[in-house]
Amino acid sequence: MGQASVSYDSVKRKMEETVSQLPQEAAVRIINIQLSGHKVTKDYIVLREVSFTKGTVLPVKDLLKTIEKARLDIINTQLFLEVLPSLRIINEQEIEVFFVLKERWYIFPIPYFKVVDRNLNQWIVEQNASLERVNYGLKFNWENVSGRRDKLSFRYINGYSRQYLLSYEQPFADKKLEKGFLFSINYTSNRQASFATDSNKQVFYPANNNLINDFVRTTFKAEAGFSYRKGVKHRHYLRVGYVNERIADTISRIIQQNASKGYLPFFADNKTRQAFGEISYNYQYYDLDNIPYPLKGFAFNGTFLQRGLGAKGMNLWQFNGKAGRYITLGKKTYTSFYGVGTLKLPFNQPMYNMPAMGYGDLYMQGLEYYVIDGVMAGMLRTTIAQELFKVNVPTLFIKDEKYRKIPFRVLAKVYANIGGAYTPFYATGFLNNRLLYTYGAGLDILSYYDFTARIDYSFNQLGEKGLFLHVRKDF
Repeated sequence: MGQASVSYDSVKRKMEETVSQLPQEAAVRIINIQLSGHKVTKDYIVLREVSFTKGTVLPVKDLLKTIEKARLDIINTQLFLEVLPSLRIINEQEIEVFFVLKERWYIFPIPYFKVVDRNLNQWIVEQNASLERVNYGLKFNWENVSGRRDKLSFRYINGYSRQYLLSYEQPFADKKLEKGFLFSINYTSNRQASFATDSNKQVFYPANNNLINDFVRTTFKAEAGFSYRKGVKHRHYLRVGYVNERIADTISRIIQQNASKGYLPFFADNKTRQAFGEISYNYQYYDLDNIPYPLKGFAFNGTFLQRGLGAKGMNLWQFNGKAGRYITLGKKTYTSFYGVGTLKLPFNQPMYNMPAMGYGDLYMQGLEYYVIDGVMAGMLRTTIAQELFKVNVPTLFIKDEKYRKIPFRVLAKVYANIGGAYTPFYATGFLNNRLLYTYGAGLDILSYYDFTARIDYSFNQLGEKGLFLHVRKDF
């Protein structure tokens, strides 16, 4: 879960008692850092996240703060369920630091079952919870394969889509533990395709879920990349990819027949097939207490994408950014400011490049049923949260000590969103090119494996209100 547990609270009190025995104006040398409790992860992968090393001299007054920062940085590797620090005084000038690590499960060969719609509300309310709009199959994730924080993924998916995916990421391939690489191959065929928007609703072909049968859109994508991470806070990724996509001829004909309504060509010149290369650079900055659900700190994620690389009919220069500032107001009270934005150049783009508001991280609570196309879009969200309680739920049937009790943490919140999307030409949407705002209240439920369920009751400026569920995270 990444947040302090009952056992950590007791460990923290013991460390405070230990540090109080040292002269507060003195400095101490760390003569040893000892790790225990882990079986897979290499020691040096953990220790690279720690800002101090054997031989570091620290002021006593900064000792607890420095060890706590190290604990959080280890937690943010997302390799461990819990990290419990402690220290032992050798004498007034020397100490030992210990970290007890509780590793996650790293291998997940599990059945795959996922709704394909943008959110659960859209699937339940607008698509009548149709099982035709569900993917199922096998998902195999093996994290920390070699103990060096690498990841191997394989998927075989059927149902609404048919997907074959293989990917591998090794972030620390060199001796300095700074440079890495990644690659992936993905082939997907969809039995239904969203190809336009009308009144800020997605338009699908086939339009009726009962007619979903043959594949109407296929995508092949191959990607390779390089990563660089020096220290803890800064991460750089450079990716190069090749994409080949095809849509059914019928979709192009429907678009042409509805051109007067503002339907854009899916690909340039209303083609049914487009092949292109793309290159992207992504920069990430994390200075957070807990990346999946931060309560303190700052984070930024920015991406530059060039899609086309000279391919005829495809030329997109896109800039995406998101940032969050998280502030602890009191022992159990928190506030945050979170923003997302995108800019696409040139403005004249096919529908393939136009989705903006309502997809991924760029959505406003209370407008989950709508999408807005655009070449510019942005959103700012402000939230105030109050922790209500923590509870440990016994698992009963699991003997593994790590999972005998599953911790849950529940926070109440109020929030407000403001944003919008700009389309420079005629559009069929009444939400385009206008300032939008929403607000509401809800609950966030946190647990192991970065699980975050957000239950929101939201209001929008259209006079609509409703209950919405999201199982996701912002960073």
